[in-house]
Amino acid sequence: MSTTEAPDTVLRRIRGLLDQAERTPFPAEAEAFAAKAAELMARHRIDEAALVRRPDGPEATRVVEIDVELGRGQYVRARLALLGEVADALDCRILTRVGIEGRIAHVIGQAADVDRVALLYTSLLVQATRAGAAEQPPRGHGGVEFRRGFLFGFAERVGQRLQAEMAAAVARADAARPAADSDAGSASDGPAGSVALVLADRRRHVDDWVRDRYGRVSTLAPASRVTRSSLDRGRVAGDRADLHGGAGVAGPRPAIGR
Repeated sequence: MSTTEAPDTVLRRIRGLLDQAERTPFPAEAEAFAAKAAELMARHRIDEAALVRRPDGPEATRVVEIDVELGRGQYVRARLALLGEVADALDCRILTRVGIEGRIAHVIGQAADVDRVALLYTSLLVQATRAGAAEQPPRGHGGVEFRRGFLFGFAERVGQRLQAEMAAAVARADAARPAADSDAGSASDGPAGSVALVLADRRRHVDDWVRDRYGRVSTLAPASRVTRSSLDRGRVAGDRADLHGGAGVAGPRPAIGR
């Protein structure tokens, strides 16, 4: 198997394995498919190393749009929830439509952020699928019903953790900034140069792009309800999830304020 495949090709193959894991009614088979997806993920090093080859400057900060295939079936809205949590934490926006291949999510943001969303989302989806396959549904729960609620709970908790990590990273970067500017002899040590304000400006830039490109957009109807027990188990798994397996959140982002 080539290790030089394009990232989007690798991501497509991984999602195909995850689809197989979710379709099978046999837990052992689901775990085997999910384990293969994790192996493929590790083999191709879908992590921050895939991003360092991108140049700095305007190319890295221009607004771009990529498609993420969410497929069809019972898990689509839960996948969309997970993708939305990751995108929101990394200052990207999500629009979605239904196409021939099923539901498609459009991830919109600055180029480096969009890459991080795609990579981290895929890593987390691998983790959630493996964790859900290893769980025994409670009495009275169907496998699909349980895993769907599990993924919603996982997404919710992961989103909370990502937001907390991002806020802490920004606070650390802003706290360290005056000393760094002083050492460099810079006179610009006021709040105008803060990472928090730089990120806010990036979000506004993305929102303006979406508004100019798409105008008014509608909101999806709420997803159908899931059980409390499946949500709770998913949240527990979300607490254990590795938030840096696909792309670091706390490390690279504050650097944009330097």
